[in-house]
Amino acid sequence: MGKRQAISLYEHREPRNRRKGILICSLVFLCLISLYFGSSLRSQVEHCLKLSSDGRPYNNDPEKWCPLPEIVVPRDDKLDASDHFMSSRHLQLQVQRLSAAVHVPTESYDDNGDVNEDPRWATFDDFHQVLQQLFPLVHSQLELRKVNRYGLLYTFRGTDTSKKPILLTAHQDVVPAGTASRWTYPPFAGHFDGSFIWGRGSADCKNVLVGILSAIEDLLQQSFMPRRTIVLAFGFDEETGGLRGATALNQALIEEWGSDSFLFVLDEGGMGIQSQGDVLYAYPGVGEKGYYDIQLILDIKGGHSSRPPKHTGIGIMADAIVALENEPYSPRLTQSNPFRRVLECRTRYSPEAVQPWLRDALLSGSEGKIAEKLAEEETEEKWLVQTSQAIDVITGGVKVNALPESVQLQVNHRVALHESVQEINRHVREVLAPVVRKYELHVEGFNTSSAEAFGLGTASSGTLEMRSLQTLDPSPISPTDNGVWAVFSGTLRHIFETTESGQGKITVPVGNIMTGNTDTVHYWGLTRNIYRFTPSRNGTRLNQHGIDERMGITAHLEGLRLYYDMIRNFDNWDDA
Repeated sequence: MGKRQAISLYEHREPRNRRKGILICSLVFLCLISLYFGSSLRSQVEHCLKLSSDGRPYNNDPEKWCPLPEIVVPRDDKLDASDHFMSSRHLQLQVQRLSAAVHVPTESYDDNGDVNEDPRWATFDDFHQVLQQLFPLVHSQLELRKVNRYGLLYTFRGTDTSKKPILLTAHQDVVPAGTASRWTYPPFAGHFDGSFIWGRGSADCKNVLVGILSAIEDLLQQSFMPRRTIVLAFGFDEETGGLRGATALNQALIEEWGSDSFLFVLDEGGMGIQSQGDVLYAYPGVGEKGYYDIQLILDIKGGHSSRPPKHTGIGIMADAIVALENEPYSPRLTQSNPFRRVLECRTRYSPEAVQPWLRDALLSGSEGKIAEKLAEEETEEKWLVQTSQAIDVITGGVKVNALPESVQLQVNHRVALHESVQEINRHVREVLAPVVRKYELHVEGFNTSSAEAFGLGTASSGTLEMRSLQTLDPSPISPTDNGVWAVFSGTLRHIFETTESGQGKITVPVGNIMTGNTDTVHYWGLTRNIYRFTPSRNGTRLNQHGIDERMGITAHLEGLRLYYDMIRNFDNWDDA
C-alpha cells in the first residue's frame, strides 16, 4: 500500500472513529442520566438499546411486528400432492398403522435396568417387528442401524453429499397406562371410534413416529430419490430422560456426521395449532425451559411420640414447604424470550382477543411489570416467563408412635430462560434461612457447609442437607430469522391454510417456549435449528400421559401431509 493511499484511508477512518467515540460517550451519558433520574427513564433508555432474540434492534412499530413468511409450496416434482393423504383409503391405512403401533405396550419405567438385563425392554422387540410389517419399503430400502439395542436409526441417503441432512425424530416408548379399568377403552387396544384413535401413545408420540414413517413409505412407493439425506432417529426411553436412547443415538450421529452437521432437527412437542377467529397460530417450540430437582434431607433427634417436641421433623419440614411456596420465583419477560414474539403476533393479528393493556406494555419494553401482570392472571402461560417449583415427593417417619428421625423432600423446578441453577440454589438458601435459624439447624450442601452462613452459632438441633439431583440448563433458542425457518414456517402455512378447517384463515407461525423437555436435549450439538412440533389443532390431541389418551385421525392425516411436503420443500432448497 502506497503512502498516499494509506493517508487517504486514514483520513476516512479518523472521522469514523471520532463519530464512534461520540456515540459511545453519548450512550454512557444516557446511562448515567437514567441512573440519576430513576427507574422510569432508565427503563426507556434500556428499551432503546435492547435487541430482539434474533439480534436485530427491537421494533417499536406494532404494524411491523410478526411478519408472515411466504407460503412455500412444493415444486412440480412429479410426486402426488400431499392432499392425497386425506382420502378414505389413507384414512383406513393410518387407522390400521397407528392402532397396530398403540397395540404394543412399549412402556418405560423410571426403574428400568440395562437393556440387556431388564426383561421389560423385550416389548420393544415386538414393536420393531410390527414396524417392519407396517413399513416394508422403509425396511428394505433404507439403512437401519440399531443403537444400544432398541434405538432406531434410519438413513435415506441423498444424491447430493454437499447438502446438510435433515433429522426427524420421535420416541417409541410411552408412559405406563395405569389402571386399565379406568379407561373408556383398553389402553392398548388402539380403538377407533370413527374420529379418534384411543390408547396409550396414540397422541404421545406414536402418531409422530407412524406419521414420519408413513410419509417416507409413500415417497418410496413413488420411487422418490432425495437429493438431501434424510435421517430418522427414534429413541426408546424419552419418558424417563432419554439417557439410554437419544443419548446413544446422538453419539452415533456425531460419530458419523460430526457436530453442527444437520440442517435442522424436527421432534415432537410445541403447542400445536391454536385457532383464534380467522387466525391459526402455529406454535413450534424453539426452546425449552431448564430442569432441576432438589432434595432436602432433615436429620433430627427422634424418640417416643408420647414426649414430642413442639415440632417434629415433619412439622419442621412442613414449615420449610410453606416458606418455599410462599416465595415463588420472579417472572420476567426478556426481550429474547420467544414468548414475547408470541404476544406481539397475537396483538397484531388478534387485537380483540388480547388484554387491553398488552400492546402498550409491549411497546414500553417492560420486562418485569408485563411478566407480573401475566403471572397474576394464573393461566398456564405464566410458566413461560417464570420458574416453576413443585413439591412432589415427601417421606418421613417409620412408625406411628416413634418420632421421625429423617424427613426427605423433593422439589422439581422448570427453570425460566432468565434464570439458572445457581440462582435457584441461592433462592432456596435465602428462603429457608429463617426456618434454619428458627430451629437452629446445621446446613450442608449448595456450597454451604457451616451454620454461620445462616447467622447461627455452633449449636444445632438437627441437620438440613440440600442436594442437587437431575440438572438441565435451559436450551439454546433456535433462530427464527434465517432461511431454514423461512422454509419450515412457510410449509406450515401451506399445509394448514389448505386444510378443510383452515380454509379462508391465515396461519401465523411463531416460535414458542416449552415448559417440558423432549429428546432434543441430547441433540443440541447437531444444529442450531431445532424445532419441536407435533402437528395437531387444539382439541384433536387429548390426554397425553392421562387416562383416555386419544388422537384425532383427521389431525393425524394433516400431520402426515406436513412431514411429506416438508421433506419435498427442503429437498428442493438449494441454500444449504
